[in-house]
Amino acid sequence: MKTFNYGEDELQALDLYQPKEWNGKTLVLIHGGGWWQGDKGKEKEVATGLATEGYQVAALNYRLATQAKNLFPTQDEDVEAAYTWLLKNIPDFKADNIAFIGGSTGGHLAAYLGLTKGRPFVSLSGLLDLKGFYENHKETIPKQLIIAPDLPSKKIDQAGANDSYYKWIIENLLASINDDSLEKASIFSKVTKKSGPGLLCNSMNELVPAYEHQKLAELLRQEQISVETCLLSGSRHGEAYIDDIWPNLLNFLKRYI
Repeated sequence: MKTFNYGEDELQALDLYQPKEWNGKTLVLIHGGGWWQGDKGKEKEVATGLATEGYQVAALNYRLATQAKNLFPTQDEDVEAAYTWLLKNIPDFKADNIAFIGGSTGGHLAAYLGLTKGRPFVSLSGLLDLKGFYENHKETIPKQLIIAPDLPSKKIDQAGANDSYYKWIIENLLASINDDSLEKASIFSKVTKKSGPGLLCNSMNELVPAYEHQKLAELLRQEQISVETCLLSGSRHGEAYIDDIWPNLLNFLKRYI
């Protein structure tokens, strides 16, 4: 694994995992963390597993929204900048041989890239509808749910009642809260006829409502774009259920890249 910087900020960095026998395809893997925490190092286990399957994997960091800095759309801009940097600087990294993968807010960012770049994407519990998510949670008291920096993404347990925290996530990301800002930060408006196919997964009773992926799936189908979904029982969030959907993930990647 090698680390590269795609921008001037220390968080504008990526880890590149090389398989023993490369299949010519690259996966861009994006961590979650509510747009304000998380790190590419938490993706090591998943990245290594994907590299074992023959994929080159680029696990991204991006600038985090903290203390009223790096607000939306900083994270969208960073993952797009990382994608552009990879195209220009990594040999044999080609736009028609890549897919984007992420869990939680990483799933949101993976969907953003897939929809706007016309490439396959996998969203595991991606928070897609910021307007609906914000309006359906209780009034907030600022709170930070700290997740150990060395805890792998697939082992994070987000089950339980944290309504105040989850509403705070949105307030921490946006410069102002209104219908326009919430809709601009949501994913649905990014769907076009040129968007890429998606694999959308959720648990039935987790913090991100399953309707968000169902709505995105409907929008993609309206544009005659291929989409696959998987709905799991329980409350596991994001990469916490990745072992269960691993066959779905690999089959999706084989079909579309």
